[in-house]
Amino acid sequence: MEKYNERESLFVEINNILGAWPRNRFLRYIVAGFLKRRLHQDQINEAIMQAECPVGAGFFDDALRYLNITYRTRGEECLEADKKYIFVCNHPLGGPEALIIGSVFRKLYGDGFKVPVTPLLAHLKPLAEFFVPVNNLSSKQSRDLGVRIAEMFESDKQVLVFPAGLCARKIKGKIIEMPWKKMFVTQARRYERDVVPVHISGHNSKWFFFLAKVSRCLKLKVNIGMLYLVDELFKQCGNEFVITFGEPVPYTAFDKSKTDLQWAAEMQERVKALAEGNGCVPNM
Repeated sequence: MEKYNERESLFVEINNILGAWPRNRFLRYIVAGFLKRRLHQDQINEAIMQAECPVGAGFFDDALRYLNITYRTRGEECLEADKKYIFVCNHPLGGPEALIIGSVFRKLYGDGFKVPVTPLLAHLKPLAEFFVPVNNLSSKQSRDLGVRIAEMFESDKQVLVFPAGLCARKIKGKIIEMPWKKMFVTQARRYERDVVPVHISGHNSKWFFFLAKVSRCLKLKVNIGMLYLVDELFKQCGNEFVITFGEPVPYTAFDKSKTDLQWAAEMQERVKALAEGNGCVPNM
């Protein structure tokens, strides 16, 4: 078993997040302390050091056990073990989905899967091999992102994407998923992968939705609630989630009768419908 000492096991390198700002040492110390608390750095390190599998797919289960998060699945019998899919999932939370889906996929496919995630989650060292970092907060992406995305779809691994890009928001009293991007439709045709709709239950706290609303009202380019996503993860401790798989949609179904964006919207509606009968309060 690979061991981590406390300094090496940092979930996020705070200095990497801060970059060159702030230059004032005292202010930098205060900001770094705030980020350390918001990112639950010490608790994440503790989870890593207590894990039976500190590196690899086994850590998905170890992390969920540490958080006392459980789940149940529905519909996985519709999947074929020898087919390569693109799984498309709603994005209600911003953190727990990746851990839960990772645990589910480990049981179904071992370590044969990849998930594009935010750079923040990609810093979780034990699971870095499964995550492809994508910066949803900026239009500027690393030059090799396109190469990494192509390699992911060309591989023999299963691919799961969150087409909304950002987690759900509360708008006019309703929790709403952001409109889905069309990338998965294009890639499904290009790499001849059928698409599997996946729904996961759950939602974030009122505090997170309040911060998102403040960000919109102030017309900020960045949702300040994103700083609290790890907080939101720990607020889910003790909760149970339901993951529902729908019938795979053949890649040949995405024909020219609709635009790729329209196909993406239709798949989003299919995922919403999967919430029916899961015994949970609707979250989309």
